[in-house]
Amino acid sequence: MSLANTRIVNHYTYNDDEFVLSYSHKNGPYNITGHVHDQYEVYYLLKGRRSYFIKDRLYTVQQGDLVFIPKAVLHRTLFAGSLQHQRIVLNFTDTFLERSRATGSKLDLLKPFHSPYPTLRLKEDDRRYAEALLLRAVAEMKEQMDGFEVCVQALAIELLVHLARCIDKYVGDAAPAVSPLQRRIAEITGYIQTHYAEPLTLSHLSETFYISPYYLSRVFKEVSGFSFVEYVNHVRMKEAQRLLRETDWKVQRIAEAVGFESIAYFGRVFKEEVQLSPLQYRSMKRGGTF
Repeated sequence: MSLANTRIVNHYTYNDDEFVLSYSHKNGPYNITGHVHDQYEVYYLLKGRRSYFIKDRLYTVQQGDLVFIPKAVLHRTLFAGSLQHQRIVLNFTDTFLERSRATGSKLDLLKPFHSPYPTLRLKEDDRRYAEALLLRAVAEMKEQMDGFEVCVQALAIELLVHLARCIDKYVGDAAPAVSPLQRRIAEITGYIQTHYAEPLTLSHLSETFYISPYYLSRVFKEVSGFSFVEYVNHVRMKEAQRLLRETDWKVQRIAEAVGFESIAYFGRVFKEEVQLSPLQYRSMKRGGTF
């Protein structure tokens, strides 16, 4: 979701079913709605400053920082005071990785995604190398000469190799600073992820965590970028999608299992979140038509 007066200065994208590389330069305040997907994501902030909410907490991302998002993890970026920002995002599937991996290679290209901390600030030489690869890929997308698709994907693989090779050097440097308030909100989001099937209200959580409902509502939005209801619904919809993929339960049973008393309200929230009805989603994930 963009905010008023945001202007896209430049945008280049290459994508297929297994791989997406996207460059964007925006001028003005800008927020992305929270989402999950079945692809890994590498986010590089070329210029500016952003807030990045990942799973249960908010991180400050500065120029030159990398962010690694595993599959199926809720995330979004938010305005953090910098009116202009440029970022490059790489998304890829397991299939792309298997197709690109050389036979016999023992290097785990997903090593950066195994870190307990999703953000990383490279040292100067490593950062310059990674940035040069990404900028070459952007130039290929912009010029679109014959074979640019092969070059873009090859540069992305070289980037993943570079990051996997150097990640061990940063094990002790990766932990971001976390404020007491951020830790508190992380406790609350963790509670929501565990108790999503139960009735969840601000008053209930305020009693559980000894915080006034008004204060909880305000700081939850401030720290996470989500309203309380938005976050609860995101968690419930993620579980509903899993149940639709992996079980033959009726929609009514799934709605109740993820905490909805009204199947009509469940269907409305699901459609807003996924842009498909629950049955359409199940059919699509199982290779059917709708």
